[in-house]
Amino acid sequence: MKYSIFFVFLILLFGSLKIQAQYKNKYKLTDEDRTALEGIIVERYYVSDTSNVLDKDTTGGVLPIGSITYRIYVDMKPGYSLQLVYGNKKHLLCIKTTTTFFNNTYVSALTGFNIHEKEFNKNTVALDSWLTMGAACRLYTGIPLLDDKDGSVLKGRPSLGKADGFTNGTFPYFKQFNLDMNFFNQTKNDSVFSTNNGGWAAAGGVKGPNDDNKVLIAQLTTNGKLSFELNIQLGTPTGGMVKFVTGNPEESEIKFDELKYNN
Repeated sequence: MKYSIFFVFLILLFGSLKIQAQYKNKYKLTDEDRTALEGIIVERYYVSDTSNVLDKDTTGGVLPIGSITYRIYVDMKPGYSLQLVYGNKKHLLCIKTTTTFFNNTYVSALTGFNIHEKEFNKNTVALDSWLTMGAACRLYTGIPLLDDKDGSVLKGRPSLGKADGFTNGTFPYFKQFNLDMNFFNQTKNDSVFSTNNGGWAAAGGVKGPNDDNKVLIAQLTTNGKLSFELNIQLGTPTGGMVKFVTGNPEESEIKFDELKYNN
């Protein structure tokens, strides 16, 4: 499985046109494949205000009042899996804010997988910025608040008291390529995270925890205006793959407007 995901990256990021042509000849996209991506969900997960005592804890860094924690989900048809979020020379991957992103330095999590479930109730750990392929911490998968029906394990946050965006799910092997992940682990926060030659992946692909098949790919906290451009690759139920891009699609690529977001 490790070799198959590496082969996918070779095709997308470093591969020759000959290899790409051979792959295209093996798999022809169906109408179902072309509509496999149902949406990109940008959820306002949490808003920091003066009423929350945890947000005043500066142990992990100063969280500006009015900061919004966003969660980004890929919504797919049942049976499809998320394999890759990427940028290449023709399709930039870019996540940015008009101010800076908040990084909690207490845990210094680069991905959702890095957060221990014993830590997320401490200071502002639950509001850290990171990337993921499903996981919201080591124990739980991320789920939209509106879909969360199993209660809350978060303490001291009234708005998350009944639904916390955590649920049981699968945990694929997370792999990043040519990304400066220290962006999510620095005290001097920056405003732009981008690549034209890299991405992050789930070995073997990952599906959402429920039948509606929504997979969390990032949590981002900022007091500025969020925007992004993403490109993604899905695995099909029959063993193929389909790529959705922000613009200028080439053969076998599909333009999907929601992959470009401006708050």
